[in-house]
Parts: sequence; structure tokens; C-alpha cells
Amino acid sequence: MDALPYATADPVMSLLTAVFTPFDEDGGLALDTVERQADAVLAWGSPAVYVGGTAGEGASLSTAERMLLLERWCEVADGRLDVIAHVGHTSLGEARALAEHAQRAGARAISAVPPYFHRPDNAAALADFVARLVEAAPGLPFIYYHIPSVTGVGLPAGELLRAARERVPGFAGVKFAHGDLADLQVCLKLAEETPGCEVYVGSARLLLASLALGARAAIGSAYNFAAPLYRRMLDHVARGEQAEARACQFLAQEAIDAACGYAGELAGFKAASALVGPDCGPCRPPLRSLDAGQRAALRAALTRMGFLEAVAAPGAAAAAPQAAGGGPALRPPAETAHTLEGVGGHGTRGAAPQGARRAAPQGNGGAAPGGAMGGVRGAAPGGAA
Repeated sequence: MDALPYATADPVMSLLTAVFTPFDEDGGLALDTVERQADAVLAWGSPAVYVGGTAGEGASLSTAERMLLLERWCEVADGRLDVIAHVGHTSLGEARALAEHAQRAGARAISAVPPYFHRPDNAAALADFVARLVEAAPGLPFIYYHIPSVTGVGLPAGELLRAARERVPGFAGVKFAHGDLADLQVCLKLAEETPGCEVYVGSARLLLASLALGARAAIGSAYNFAAPLYRRMLDHVARGEQAEARACQFLAQEAIDAACGYAGELAGFKAASALVGPDCGPCRPPLRSLDAGQRAALRAALTRMGFLEAVAAPGAAAAAPQAAGGGPALRPPAETAHTLEGVGGHGTRGAAPQGARRAAPQGNGGAAPGGAMGGVRGAAPGGAA
């Protein structure tokens, strides 16, 4: 199995995009939109897409639809970016069929949530389930998707990682979409000790705080519309500009909060993304979608706070924020002033910021786990996707 290279592909942190599934107004797959989605994420430098996960409404698709969607993504990716296929299912047989299909279609890796109706009651049982799943796609790396607010499987991801690295061939890490920073830190330490294993932060709200813990890669749906701002934040981190990095994180969080305020996170994220890129249409029931008035209100809110200017400015993904010519000046609010202390310069493993890789943060950071996870079941928490 070839190791996934994302954590070492960027000087600070690699951002992978959990993409939306495009639907037409009647709720059918709008596969013609996928090519525009691929072009959009490539434009800001995403090395890979995560298909059919929470943001992709995979649980609301039939198996046949999931296969068609993945085939289309692999077709348009065409070596330009990697495709990670979410194959999780309540049925082991269906999950195996999806995994086998993903390998045939050309996916770079597979990923899965745990079974979320009849749930495993310990890490060994979950690892055994995953081991049987990955047998269907030998040689493909596997990423476990930890999102307990949606699945109801509250087993610590660290426990699963310990069990899976001994039992699951090709185990390549955890997509960690939860606000438990202590469990995240355990996962990061275990991943460092396990060749070929990585932790992918799944909450965009906690990106800066997780960087202080040593995270080097992330997968999220917020990057469909906020990637240039997050890229700018990471550039500030690389230069040791902590206050500016915190200001970027705070503005991104304001935008996320605004998007979540109408019909839940996923609907809001889709609407926000349509303001800056391809329109992926409505959500499938039972999720709601924003109406025309709510979309206008969201546009006004994002404009007022300076977010749309920040992500649209020339060079927004790479340049530091300036008062003129490079987006609005971003001033760090006092309440975020301790989010990332002591991070600057470069260290090991792909030139991580000094002290960032697996190092404990100074204090709690100011990114409380309580705000990380949305309370809407079925909506991706904090850009978890």
C-alpha cells in the first residue's frame, strides 16, 4: 500500500475538500456540475476530494447513486487530484460492495463511518467490522471517519486507532470530526508512532487549535467556500504571525456561524459555496434548503463581515491580508488572542511550525470543544463533512 502523502505535501497543513453532492431542483443527481466542482477545488490547491461523506449526503443516496457519483468524480479528477471514497454503510455487505467498486473506479483511498444503527460496543468489534470491509479493496488505504454526533458511536477514536493498526490491513488514519481535543491529541500521538497513519482534522472551527496540537492535515466541507481564507491563515502560521492567523480563523468561524443560522450547517454551507463557486443545488429531505430570502440574507451577512471580499481578493489563498489590494485587514479580536500560542518558525515533518507536531498547546486555546459540533443530526459539525 502506498502511504497517503498529504501531511508532508504542504509546509504547514494540507486541506482536503469534503465535496457536496450536486442535485437538481427535483433532487436527482446533477453530475454535470462535478467538473466545475473539481475545477474550483483545484484552483485553490486542494490535493484531494472526499466524496459521499456527510457533506456529500452519502447516507441519503442509494448504493447505485453513490457508485455513479464516485465514477463521475474519478473521471473528472483524471490524475489532477486524488479521490477518497466514503463507503460507510449500516450493512457490511453494501459497504464491501462500495469499497470494491471504489477500487475499480480508481479511488485513491476509501473511508467509512462505523455502522450507526446496530452499533459496535467496543473498539475490537469495530476494528473487526472495518477489517472485513477493507478486504473488499485490498491495497487501498483506509481512513476511519469519526463523527459521533451523527453516528452515535461514541467510542474514542484513539481506542479504535490502537485496535485497527493491529487488525486492519492498509489502515491509514482517522478523519476526526469531533470536539474532544484530548482524544485528538491521543490520536495524533498514536499516528506518529504508526507508519503510514495520519489524523485528518474534520472540524474547520478547530483548525488553528488542532494545528497547535500537531495536526498536519484536514478534511472538511468549509473549504468549498472558505479555503482561500484558511490558506491565508496557514501562511501566517508559517511566518510566525500568530495574531493575523487568529484573525483569519475568527473571520472563518463568523462565516460558518452565519451560514448555519438559517436551515442548518449543510444547507448553509451549500448556499455559501454557491456565492463563490458552483451551485450544488438543494439538500435532500429531511434536510431543508435555504429559500431565496435566506440566501439573500446570508450574502448580506457575509458581505457585511468582509468574508466575501476576503475569499475573492486576488491572491487570497496565499497573500497576507492587507488594508488595500489583498482583501480587508483582519484584526485579531481579544477573545481569540490565546488560540495558538508559541507556534512559529519551522520544525520537522514537512516543515511543521516549531512545536506544532504532536506538542501540547499552551492552555486550552480558546477553541472550546462545545462549540465545535453542531447540534443538528445529519448536518456536518463545524465543517466536518
